[in-house]
Amino acid sequence: MNESREQQRNRRKPALAVDALEERRVLSAGMGSTFAIVPGVIAEAGQTSSSEVRLDTTHFTPGARGRIVVGIDVAADPGSSVKPEVTAVRSATGRNLGFQRSMYSQTIVKSQGLLSPRSSAVTATLTTPKEGQAPVSYKVDVRGMTSANGAYLLGFYLPGDADGDGLVSRDDVQKIATLFGRSSTDDGYEFDADANRDGKIDMRDLRMAGQNVGAKTIISPVTSVNLDPASDSGISDRITNQRVVKFKGTASPNSQITFVEAAGKSPGGTTTVGADGNYTIDVQLGDGSNSFKVTAADAFGQVISGSIAAVTYSNNPPTLTNTIPTVKST
Repeated sequence: MNESREQQRNRRKPALAVDALEERRVLSAGMGSTFAIVPGVIAEAGQTSSSEVRLDTTHFTPGARGRIVVGIDVAADPGSSVKPEVTAVRSATGRNLGFQRSMYSQTIVKSQGLLSPRSSAVTATLTTPKEGQAPVSYKVDVRGMTSANGAYLLGFYLPGDADGDGLVSRDDVQKIATLFGRSSTDDGYEFDADANRDGKIDMRDLRMAGQNVGAKTIISPVTSVNLDPASDSGISDRITNQRVVKFKGTASPNSQITFVEAAGKSPGGTTTVGADGNYTIDVQLGDGSNSFKVTAADAFGQVISGSIAAVTYSNNPPTLTNTIPTVKST
């Protein structure tokens, strides 16, 4: 197994690690390699909600024709009763772009406990900017299919990225070809090889993957925040006598990480993630317990935020004492 390739694939799963920020799962309940997850809210029945995303030359590489096919899943956020549907994908000028819609098969719906009517995915061909040009913005319109309202999630993926490494390659096309004819009820069916998410791997999936060969993104839905062990004085309990502590983690390359303390005890801090997806940040603690909300915002428009476990500043943090046992003679 190619270890670096496996690590790339794992980084694209929509899960959060260690001191995790809020967990977001796309409608496929964890299936599929999703490169970004964007939330939205339908506030009133019949209302249309819009989310804006951006493509740039740093984080996206188009296919051979200078375009990129993007898949968009939509589903109710866990706990929401809204039944969302993508109604339009628009350019920055408001021009409607054509898209193809697919409905999830009943097997996928039942196995993942999805709401009826069946969740849908759409695929749209987008134009990426040329080198040196400004990012290109697009809007995705979503409306509720019933009178219910609530929060929803948009999950973005690259159709044809069968191995989930963020790049559509000839190897991906070959893999889809070997699975040709499989449906979601068959052994060996692979969700990522099903480019249009309709529950069967057929000529449409092969054609779409072929159009997308060369398309690549380094955007990731995975954000982690870890307290550096060297900052956790004494035993490993998140209680420290260090006024300034270091956090480490991963997020989308070049995204911005912001720490805000809930009670205002700490000035918090902001840093930029490196091109390799890693970051470190020094944060000053206030007296006592410090509860931080951490937000990661990337160039695509994805914002992931949530609270991490508290870190406490104390002059006398607990320490581990090694006691040598005594032996009594009889």
